Amino acid sequence: MDKLSSKIRMEFLGFFKNNGCTVVPSDSLIPTGDKTLLFTSAGMVQFKQHFLGQSKDSFTRVSSCQKCFRTSDINQIGTTARHLTFFEMLGNFSFGDYFKKETAAWAWEFLTKNMSLPKDKLYITIYKDDDEVAGIWKSIAPANKIIRMDEKTNFWNMGATGPCGPCSEILIDWGQETGCGSPTCGPDCSCDRYLEIWNLVFTQFDRQSDGLLKNLPRKNIDTGMGLERLVAAVNGRKNVFDTDLFMPVMENAAEILKIENEGRNTSKLRMIADHSRAVTFLISDGILPSNEGRGYVLRRILRRALRQGKFYGYNKPFINKLVSDVFKIMEAAYPELSSKLNNIQSIVKTEEEKFLETLESGSEILSSIINSYKAKGMNIISGKDVFKLYDTYGFPHDLAKEVASENGLEIDEDGLKSEQKNAQEKSRAAWCGSGERDITFYSMLHKKTGDTVFTGYDNYANESRVLALTKDGREANELKTGDNGEIILSHSSFYAQSGGQSADKGKIANNSFESIVEDIFKPTGNLFVHKVKVLKGLVKINETVSTIIDVEHREQIARHHTAVHLLHKALRETFGEHITQAGSLVARDYFRFDFTHFSAVKKDDLIKIEKKVNSIIRLNSEVRIETMAITKARNAGATALFGEKYGNEVRTVSIKNESKDGNYSMELCSGTHVSRTGDIGIFKIISESSVAAGVRRIEAVAGIAAENYILDEEAVIIKTSEILNTSKEELVNRAYKYTADYKKLDNEFKSLKSSLISGEIDSYTKEVKKINGINFLSVVTDKADVKALRNISDQLKEK
Repeated sequence: MDKLSSKIRMEFLGFFKNNGCTVVPSDSLIPTGDKTLLFTSAGMVQFKQHFLGQSKDSFTRVSSCQKCFRTSDINQIGTTARHLTFFEMLGNFSFGDYFKKETAAWAWEFLTKNMSLPKDKLYITIYKDDDEVAGIWKSIAPANKIIRMDEKTNFWNMGATGPCGPCSEILIDWGQETGCGSPTCGPDCSCDRYLEIWNLVFTQFDRQSDGLLKNLPRKNIDTGMGLERLVAAVNGRKNVFDTDLFMPVMENAAEILKIENEGRNTSKLRMIADHSRAVTFLISDGILPSNEGRGYVLRRILRRALRQGKFYGYNKPFINKLVSDVFKIMEAAYPELSSKLNNIQSIVKTEEEKFLETLESGSEILSSIINSYKAKGMNIISGKDVFKLYDTYGFPHDLAKEVASENGLEIDEDGLKSEQKNAQEKSRAAWCGSGERDITFYSMLHKKTGDTVFTGYDNYANESRVLALTKDGREANELKTGDNGEIILSHSSFYAQSGGQSADKGKIANNSFESIVEDIFKPTGNLFVHKVKVLKGLVKINETVSTIIDVEHREQIARHHTAVHLLHKALRETFGEHITQAGSLVARDYFRFDFTHFSAVKKDDLIKIEKKVNSIIRLNSEVRIETMAITKARNAGATALFGEKYGNEVRTVSIKNESKDGNYSMELCSGTHVSRTGDIGIFKIISESSVAAGVRRIEAVAGIAAENYILDEEAVIIKTSEILNTSKEELVNRAYKYTADYKKLDNEFKSLKSSLISGEIDSYTKEVKKINGINFLSVVTDKADVKALRNISDQLKEK
C-alpha cells in the first residue's frame, strides 16, 4: 500500500504556507492552550489565546497538523468506518485576518485540485440562515450540492454565552451501497454513506445572556479535517482503517494472534490498531499509566486493546510489539518518537504484564461468584457483581458473560447497564479538566491587566504598580490588615511556580503597607498572581509597591534546580538516552525527580550517580544562561521536557564541562539557577522508588538541605551507638549480634509459652459443651501467639 498519508500531510501544510499561513507544529496531547482540558481534542485548542486576542504571536493566519485524542466515541471504534480515539487534525486558522470567502475557496481548491476528489461526490452543508456563505459557495460549487441545515449540526457554540458562529461542512458520498437503505438517507444521516471530511467554523458572533447575537469586532476562522478520513477518501477507500496509517498495525496484530482479517476479527483488529496508536502517542507526550486523570484513561485504552487477545486465547503481552509498527508509520511526521521508542515499549509491556496478572485474579473471583450463585440455585448473576468485577479487576463484561454462559448462567444486562450509567455519570462529573485552577476568572483579569513583567532573574527587589486585587475569589478595591487576598502587579521579582520549581517567598510592601507573599502562580499567559497575607496597613489599585524576595529561600531552590539538571544528565549517562524527565518538584527542603525507566535503580548505581553529580559540583563548572532561537538550541543538543510548548525564542541553561570541551548538560528551562556548580555545595540522594509503570522517582537534597540531612543522619548514628554502648565503627557488628540474640531469645520464649499452654490441654477439654448435638469449646488465653494457637487447636481436634 502506497504511503499516501505522509504526502497528504506535507501537501496540506505546504498549500496553506503558500497562502500566507504560518505552519505551527503540533501541540502536545497534554494541552498547553487550555489547562481546563485533560487532552488536546481539536486543532484549535493550542490557539485559544489567539482566538481571545491574548497572544503575543505576530501571526494572524496559521496552519497545523495536530495530534488529537478523544474518548467520546470509544464504543464505536472498529465498528464504524470513521470513528477513532487518536487522530490527526489538519487545520487552518485566522485570527481577525481572512474570513469566509478565502476559507471556502481554499478548501474547495485543495480537495478538488490538490487531492483530486471528484466534485460530483462532494456535498456542502451550511447553516440555514447563513446567506453570506451560501452566496460564496454558489460561486464555487453547483447549487444542488449545497444543503442548508439547522443549528444542531451547523452552528458552533463555545457555551451558553460567548463566541459562536455558523459552520460549513464538506462531505463525500460513498454511494448508496454503503448507506442505511432508508429512502430519506442524506447528508444529515448518521450512517457511513456521507463522510464528513472538513468542518469550517466561522466565529463571528458573541451570544448574549438573552440569546441575542452580537457581531464580534474581530472575526475568526477555525477549521478541522481528519487526516485519516482524507487519506481514505483520496485512496478511494470507504473506511479509514483500510489505509497505510492502520493496515501495517492490523496485519502484525493478526499475525501475532494467528487470525485472519475478516468477519468479526476485523472490528477487533481495527480497535487494536487505533488504541495502539493512542497508547504510543499518549506515552510519548509524557502521560503514564495510573489510577487517575490522564494516566487512568491511558490505562483503560491499553487494557481495552490487550484484552482483545483473550478472545483468541492469547495470554501474552503483544501491544508493545505493535508500538514499533506505529513508529514506522509515523516517524517521518514525528521524529521525536525515535528517542522514546524503547521506553514506550518498556512501559507498555510492563503495564500489559500487570493487567494479565489482574485478569488471572479476576478469573478466579468470577469462578467463585459462579459457584456461589450455583450453590444458591440462582442462574442470573447481578449486574452489580459483574460491574464490580470489571471496575475492580478490569475483567471485561463480554468475557464474564461468555464464562457465565459456559456454566449455564446469565448476566442481568439491565442491572449491568444501570451500574455502567452510574459510573459514566460519575466519570462525566470528574471530566472537568486536569485538576488545575479554573482560569476563567483570571482570564478576565488578564484582559484588563495584560502580562506581568518578570524581573527576578537579575533583580531581587523592584518597584511595581498594583494592577488588580482579589479577595474571596472576586475583584477587590483594597486589601487591609488581616486580609488574605491576591495582588496582580505590572512587574514582579518573584518567581511564579512553574516547570516544577516552587514559587519564591518574600513580601510586598510600601511605606504604609506590608504583606507576606505565600505563593505565586501563573493561571494564564504571563499573569503573575501573588497570594498574600496582609500584616499591616492598606493597599489599593494603582499604588506603587516594592517586591522583595527572600534571598536565602531563592538561593536554596536555585541549588536544587541546578542539581536536578546534573542528576538528569547523570541518569542518562548511566542508563542511556531513553531516560527522560516525567515530572519534578524543586522546593527549598528537597527536590524530587521522576524519570522514565523500566526497572528499579540498584544501590550501586545510585552511589555511582551521586558521585557523578558531586564530581561536576567540585569542578565548579560555569552555569550559562542564554536566550536563543529554538532551532539553534535543538541543534546544540538542548534537552526539552515532555508536554512543554516552546516559542521561537527559548531560554537555555548550560553547565560547562570543565574537564572536556563543550557542555556537560544543556536544557531548555525557565527556572532559577546558581552561577557555578560549586555554589551547590554537596548533593545527596535520599531515596529511590516507583511512581507508576515505567516511572521511577529519586528524592535528593543539595546545599544547606544536604548538610542538614547528613547532620541528622550522623545524630542518629551517634545516639544509636550510645544506646548500644559501642563505637560508630563497631555499630553494625553490634547490631547484628543483638538482632541474633533477640531472635534466639524470642524463639525460646515462644517455645516455653507453647509448652505451658500445651500442658493445660486436658483442663480445656473439661470445658467442652454440646450445642445442638455438636461438641463446642471456647477458650480465652493471652499466653499464645498465632503459631502456638494453631498447635493448640490441632491438639484439641485430636482429642
